Amino acid sequence: MYFRKIEIENAGPIDHLSIDFPMNASGSPKPLVIVGENGTGKTILLSYLVNTLIAAKQAAFDDTEVEHGKVYKYRSPQYIRSGALYSYGRAEFANGQFVEEWQLSVIKSKFEEIFSFSPARRSWTAISPNELSHFESSLARNEPSARELFENKCCLYFPVNRFEEPAWLNVDNLKERAAYTELKHVDRYSNRSIISTSPLKVNRNWLLDLIFDRQAFEMRTQNVALPFGPSQESISVPVFGGFKGQSTRIYEAVLQLLRTTLRVEGKVRLGAGTRHNRLISIIKDEAPWIPNIFQLSTGEVLLLNLFLSTIRDYDLSGGSVDDLSDIRGIVVIDEIDAHLHTSHQKEILPNLLASFPNVQFIITSHSPLFLLGLEERLGCDGFKIVNMPDGEVLSASDFSEFTAAYETFKQTSLYRQDILNALKANSRPIVFVEGDYDIRYITRAAELLAKSHVLDAIQLRDGSGFGNLDKIWRSYEVQLAELLPSKILLLYDCDTGKATSEKGQLIKRIVPSVVESAISIGIENLIPVDIISRLEKSHPQFIDSTDSTTTRIRGCEVVTPAKKSVNKDEKKNLCDWFCANGTPEDFRNFASIFDIIESSLLAP
Repeated sequence: MYFRKIEIENAGPIDHLSIDFPMNASGSPKPLVIVGENGTGKTILLSYLVNTLIAAKQAAFDDTEVEHGKVYKYRSPQYIRSGALYSYGRAEFANGQFVEEWQLSVIKSKFEEIFSFSPARRSWTAISPNELSHFESSLARNEPSARELFENKCCLYFPVNRFEEPAWLNVDNLKERAAYTELKHVDRYSNRSIISTSPLKVNRNWLLDLIFDRQAFEMRTQNVALPFGPSQESISVPVFGGFKGQSTRIYEAVLQLLRTTLRVEGKVRLGAGTRHNRLISIIKDEAPWIPNIFQLSTGEVLLLNLFLSTIRDYDLSGGSVDDLSDIRGIVVIDEIDAHLHTSHQKEILPNLLASFPNVQFIITSHSPLFLLGLEERLGCDGFKIVNMPDGEVLSASDFSEFTAAYETFKQTSLYRQDILNALKANSRPIVFVEGDYDIRYITRAAELLAKSHVLDAIQLRDGSGFGNLDKIWRSYEVQLAELLPSKILLLYDCDTGKATSEKGQLIKRIVPSVVESAISIGIENLIPVDIISRLEKSHPQFIDSTDSTTTRIRGCEVVTPAKKSVNKDEKKNLCDWFCANGTPEDFRNFASIFDIIESSLLAP
């Protein structure tokens, strides 16, 4: 049983909101993601849904979070939208069961007398004349339908204030041990809680139960006949044949969750400490990997607890699991992206949600990256985004500009890591130039100008354009640049318009322009003018030229001087020719590059 529709009117910032919960043609639910600025009513919307779930549990069980006859969501005239006279809400399940509530600014009799109208809703007539507030649950009259929501289905709400104390907070917390779960087996007792604020302990204890049940009740052996003794008489020996049963299937589902959450391939399993130190650990390739499963980062623990709780609650409901896709139910999560790194938001979280295709996830989020990741994983029709407070349906592509920002962020991190790896492998300073041809020109110049010892003292690398040199510069704050193990020189061509600068071990320099050169841009500016003139005759395809032009603008003649440039498709051929035929005199202008390297990186 899933939610089918919710309607809210005049509650907080919400004027009128009507949402049909998205479903696939097969009947399985699609995730609903609720977005909007702070103060637009996202949590108010969730409160109506949670109030409905609590009311259903009150009809079916006695161990409820809220006392029978009471409600989870407080109703008061102060929550009526400013300028409105009443608020209304109705949440409806797919089987037609519903919870409906009214809140009036004055009692009904005075409302009709003072305002001379009544809202055009059928349930208005159910409000008594002296009532200021009205609550109706069809589930209270239909216990079988209420139980249908909880039998063989998970039903959870994770509020925004969920939190787990970090393992490092104190020694007692780090060594707090798992204990076996105590369940009450009495009528109308569910042993479950809808509201999940801090589920670490119950999840840890449930995992211990799972490991124990699997080892104690589901270990399989097979008798194998083996020869024994001098007579080689055949005897039957029990041989371990694996595990089989419901606990084993749930255990495998938990391992599937761990592999997705921790992004690990290969063989992983759970381990349990002795009775003196009952910690739940993770074993990878039969070697200890994580000594305490809840000793991970805050974000990873919260993420694990979200989905471990989903599996555990489904298990307690009596549901049978062969795979995560077997799990059904409703899970409501406020601010699902809280405490999560961008990579977890965009990559891991969407994969986890996709692993539970039969769970109706109703989520609030402030993360465009999460929405973009969800679209990549589920497709644009695989989920629904509604914007509060009016319920406008959005597309994840509305946030596509964040994809470029995210990719730039990842690329920046990769630049820093690549540079760090290069410096660790070789302690020589690094010089980044704009392109591969720059490296070839500089290498040949070193040979002809007796500067090979300069190149031997550095690492000369292709920066793939001045734009990428800029990325390297921006990726290092002053504090990070000061921690670099060796100096890094970013060497720009003369035409980039950059200014020399330094921060920590990171240095920015510009090759001086040769004013009289025929070529004004690129490293080819260093080629003498007489060589360019000779090439125009012998290899005219190398050099493009534009004649001088005169233009009259507002009565004044503006002269654009003639200019020459290297044809972009002939850069390699020009480089090959000049490196093969140039003399030390022809390479004289390249001496300025070695002066920069020596003064910036090699001076004592």
